[in-house]
Amino acid sequence: FKCRRCGEENRILQVGELFREPLVCENPNCGRKGPFDLVIENTVFRDWQSLCMQEPPERLRGGRMPRRLDSIVRDDFVDKAVPGNHIVITGVLRVFQEGRRHERKKTFRKILFVSHIEVLQKGVEEAELTPEDKVKIEELAKGPWIRNKIIQSIAPSIYGHDAIKEAIALQLFGCEAIDLLDGTRIRGDTHVLLTGDPGVAKSQLLKWAANVAPRGLYTSGMKSTGAGLTAAAVRDEISGGWTLEAGALVIADGGLASIDEFEKMRSEDSNAILESLEQQTISVAKAGIVATLNTRTAVLAAANPKLGRFEKNLTIAQQVPLDPVILSRFDLVFIMRDEPRADQDRTIAHHILELHSAPKKVIKPPINLEFLRKIIIYARQNLDPKLDNKDVMKTIEDFFVDWRGVAERGEAPLPITVRQLEAIVRLAKANARMRLSDRVTIEDANRAILLIKRSLQEAGIDTETGKLDIDVLMTGKAKSQRDNIRRVLNIIKELEGQYGGAAPVEEIKRIAESEGIKQSFVEELIEQEKMRGHLYEPKQGMVTRAVK
Repeated sequence: FKCRRCGEENRILQVGELFREPLVCENPNCGRKGPFDLVIENTVFRDWQSLCMQEPPERLRGGRMPRRLDSIVRDDFVDKAVPGNHIVITGVLRVFQEGRRHERKKTFRKILFVSHIEVLQKGVEEAELTPEDKVKIEELAKGPWIRNKIIQSIAPSIYGHDAIKEAIALQLFGCEAIDLLDGTRIRGDTHVLLTGDPGVAKSQLLKWAANVAPRGLYTSGMKSTGAGLTAAAVRDEISGGWTLEAGALVIADGGLASIDEFEKMRSEDSNAILESLEQQTISVAKAGIVATLNTRTAVLAAANPKLGRFEKNLTIAQQVPLDPVILSRFDLVFIMRDEPRADQDRTIAHHILELHSAPKKVIKPPINLEFLRKIIIYARQNLDPKLDNKDVMKTIEDFFVDWRGVAERGEAPLPITVRQLEAIVRLAKANARMRLSDRVTIEDANRAILLIKRSLQEAGIDTETGKLDIDVLMTGKAKSQRDNIRRVLNIIKELEGQYGGAAPVEEIKRIAESEGIKQSFVEELIEQEKMRGHLYEPKQGMVTRAVK
């Protein structure tokens, strides 16, 4: 600080939260109480960062809440750890009395002043493999069955669900995002949604995937508070200013986020999740903070049907309480049904009983969990498979054109869109990366196509016609439903002219039923249109259009 009276520079060590100025000038010939100016050029600044650490869940006992500890990190250790890391930390613990100088409280606060940080769980970019690990992985890559070995090593304690396990394996390996010259970004992460009956191991698959991913996180849409799945503005207890608290998708950036009970997420998360799934960013404008956070995360989500069990005669959009726009962002959607079949039930029962009697004997995957994680890290660090083979591109192109040709000829609804085409490319590249290859082959493309077909045939079927209709996922309504809606509204329009402005509901139902449209469908449609303000009831039993 420079004294304005004599020009003497006074050095004051800044300790604590409050800014300190000299009380009097240190110059013996001056000794006045200022005023003083801060000399930025001669000031020594020190990098620091506040971290809030939380006890890992695996160490909790007896339902105890995880303990938290605030810490101060300085100098070279700033930014060494990021949210989501598992760390071992060394430092000096100090206590500070809470409150201000004239309003001191009887409570004290513990803050750890950090002297060393060791990051245990790193993201893919920071993880390091030993030369011995690389040699083992390269030897494994020379074998012919590496893909099957990896798929068989996915959640080995869970019986069956081979297609879902293959999808999770491809999701873990992923492919590189593409940044185009016009600034557009094509994501490389695959999003997978699991839904279906209770007790079919949805949550176990999610937890296993989050555990094996180099940077994985498991959370629940219902229990996510504070920052939730996206981000929240919170007041920092140390600095007093507003800061952004990262949510689950931000913390899992560069890895995998397993989200259970996806249908129960908060309304604000539901609005932000669309941007996160497609653009892989979250735009935040809260408490004067305007920022864009990266969520380059593969999402593995599980959602439960409204009625508890999945009904065959209803579409997925009618049963899973998710906006169809969100449903359409998932590359793969699988319905896990619990159907009684004697042979399969006996096999599952035998598998579960053996798990309880001799778990170490039953669970012997071809590749153990730790080594599988190293294979994923190696593949994501070193391999970026190229789609440059003309035969491979023609295979994917022919599939896309042939399937859309069915709709063009008027034989069926639209079965596939460009979104599924991009998903096939992502899955084909992930297949090549899982083989530890830098080239996509026809086999990779065919396996990706088979997986897309399996997903669409489970979740994209129009239950009225039994035909594949991508609009079941994209808009929540199949082509047959849209045709019925259009016909009922036309019946209302025709009856308005016959009955002087309003159509009798019973007559609408009678005519619709004669054309093969169920009365329950007509009743539900009329109620929905009334709620939207498109229809109103001038008197009981009569409806008319709001806009004619």
